[in-house]
Amino acid sequence: MKAMGRRWCCGSAPAKSRGGGSSAFELYYNAETVLMNPCYRVGITGDMYDKIMATDSARQALEDAAGVEVVRFDHGDGPVAPAEIDVFDALMAGGVRIARESTIGLKRLSLIVRFGAGFDRVDLDGCTEAGVVVATTPAGIRRAMSTAAMAHMLALATRYLFKRQCLYDGRWQEAAAAEHMGIGLAGRALGYVGFGNIGQDLYKLAQPFEMRHLVYDPYLSDEVAGQHDIERVDFGDLLDQADFIVLLCLLTDETRHLINEAALKRMKNTAYLINVARGAIIDQAALARALAAGEIGGCGLDAYDPEPIAPDDPLLELDNANLTPHALGYTDEMIRLCSELCVKATLDIRRGEVPDSVINRKVLEGAVLKGKLAGYRATNG
Repeated sequence: MKAMGRRWCCGSAPAKSRGGGSSAFELYYNAETVLMNPCYRVGITGDMYDKIMATDSARQALEDAAGVEVVRFDHGDGPVAPAEIDVFDALMAGGVRIARESTIGLKRLSLIVRFGAGFDRVDLDGCTEAGVVVATTPAGIRRAMSTAAMAHMLALATRYLFKRQCLYDGRWQEAAAAEHMGIGLAGRALGYVGFGNIGQDLYKLAQPFEMRHLVYDPYLSDEVAGQHDIERVDFGDLLDQADFIVLLCLLTDETRHLINEAALKRMKNTAYLINVARGAIIDQAALARALAAGEIGGCGLDAYDPEPIAPDDPLLELDNANLTPHALGYTDEMIRLCSELCVKATLDIRRGEVPDSVINRKVLEGAVLKGKLAGYRATNG
């Protein structure tokens, strides 16, 4: 493969650069109009482009698919316009904002696959109406994010960051003082808010520590629950009993500020709160007040609202707040797996097949998407 600046093409002449396109792009994109486009065009948002294209297995899969063009898609902070994304058949997306207005009049775009498990920056209803599949890559982040949660739990339990700083500050004896003692995990209660892929993997990682496992997840099936030695509890009981609470749920209207002032007051004053999901699940100002007042023992955060965290955020001044910049789960394994899964979903659509982990399942019933998939099957199936 030869690099071609902002884009590269495999097996066919390159299509026009972003913003251009043939008149076929403006038509209803069904079997007939698929045949009018010589190239299956894939956009990768700028924040994900280098990661995906540096993954040999993912890049090779794209190279091996004839007639595929890959374009780096740089965008602003606000919602993208329909014309910006409708030059693609598929979009591998990081933090791009796809609002309802971004989906109006879409004809060509058939897939938005998110690098990761979150989809709170994508309007699902708009995509469904436009016949656009929204998929994610949860299997790619499972071990990386469960490890991140475990890392925060162990750091809090051992007071790792405080004791590390004691060494650098020459406070050797202070690190071993009784008031700075860590806690053992055997018999402690680990509370899960959400028990999906990441929660179940964290459960596996925590097995050697002989902890109790409290789970609040109103959508957890009895079948999955029965496969684990867990105690299903309501949210209030989890707050009352857990020594560590780990947020592993999606950000939705239901979970926004789930951890608010009232929830924090119900937690034990020795309990620790860990968030490796989305920042807005926590009322961040209320958390800072609770930590400063000693209402809870501490927190380990890898997600914030907003991001990046403001330089004057009071959390930055607190010794009982262990903070990492929403990157603790970024490992070579996670990048490789998510890149491969993004490419797999992209090539599934190219063949007219339904990809894994579709979020807006209703789109699969619609005539618009069915027409697009039929067109892809006619040319690439």
